Amino acid sequence: MRETPGVVIKSKFKVPSTKKKSRQYTTYLDYINRPDAKDSREQFETYHDYMEDETKSSGLFTREDDRLNYEKRRAVRDIFKQAQENGSILWQDVISFDNTWLRETGVLHDDIVDEKRLIQATRNAVEAMLQKEKMVHAYWTGAVHYNTDNIHVHVAIVETSHIRERGKRKPKSIELMKSKVIHSLADRTKEQEKLNAFIRDELIAHKRNRKIQTLPNRVLHPELVRQFKDIYERLPEDKRQWRYNMNGMQPLRESLDHLTDRYIAIHFKSEFQAFNERLEQEVAFHHRSYGDTEKAEHYRTTKRQDLYTRMGNAILAEMRDLSKEQMTLEKIEAPKHPVRRAFNQQKIFNESIYRIERHMNDEFEHLKNQRAFEQLERDIEYGK
Repeated sequence: MRETPGVVIKSKFKVPSTKKKSRQYTTYLDYINRPDAKDSREQFETYHDYMEDETKSSGLFTREDDRLNYEKRRAVRDIFKQAQENGSILWQDVISFDNTWLRETGVLHDDIVDEKRLIQATRNAVEAMLQKEKMVHAYWTGAVHYNTDNIHVHVAIVETSHIRERGKRKPKSIELMKSKVIHSLADRTKEQEKLNAFIRDELIAHKRNRKIQTLPNRVLHPELVRQFKDIYERLPEDKRQWRYNMNGMQPLRESLDHLTDRYIAIHFKSEFQAFNERLEQEVAFHHRSYGDTEKAEHYRTTKRQDLYTRMGNAILAEMRDLSKEQMTLEKIEAPKHPVRRAFNQQKIFNESIYRIERHMNDEFEHLKNQRAFEQLERDIEYGK
């Protein structure tokens, strides 16, 4: 059974008719503001002080106001009436919620709705859509309805000047509305920051501070170093291409990804498992909220690709450093005889490794001493 999406947006538009008996835009305002579309006052009076006096509250809200008094309602009706007379299109959006999803996000609790959050989420969504559509002279109003199985928000939009003739909006603009609603009501910033922190603050920072071609890695993880060397020797001649997403790196990306996988398996096995668990939670949230498997899968792919891209660039940065070191040695010890040219690249590579090893002696000695100490502890423990 397919799960109901947390948020669904349906949109349409109405072109002004030249007929005298054409339905006025103000009629739609009356429709979304009708009394039967609201729950009883008693259900919300303990939660919303501003609903205490229904005689002064129509239920409409705008960019500036949560509730409109009589004078402001009249002003809104005049704006819509004038817009229709000027030839503006009337855009109508319905943002519908799965009530279970609202409970999961805390918007609906004990059958009481946090209407302020719904109103603000609608504002965020509409304003983002208008900006993307460049509808700078738009005026809109909305109303929260409770008269169906699913709580929903009606939105009506007109243009007061610089009126466009095209009624259809871009699909991405409507998708942006939906995204803004979801992230306004279900803030996943902390969860997403944890994913980013592993990639940037742990994994990449560790890689930048610890080169792959260290002596401990050559002793303990020779396959890691071998993969590094294999990629290095196949890099394109144009060093400007030594960036993960450059076209020249396309044949080597898979090898870079495998090197990243091995590096993580060695240094961040448990942390990467926790990362994947958090990632799957975010994928599940996307699928639950959007009802779109493709979007959820896209989120997973994008986040993992971010990891491989950043790690790949960190590895390539080390390779650029190695190349600079080789060029320096090449200038100092350029071969004088043509026969030596065939061996020059390997010679320089080995000399670079030697220099790195020389600077890593202390670290290796520490590693040996640590192992000797651990062996001594075991010997003492077993009475040897």
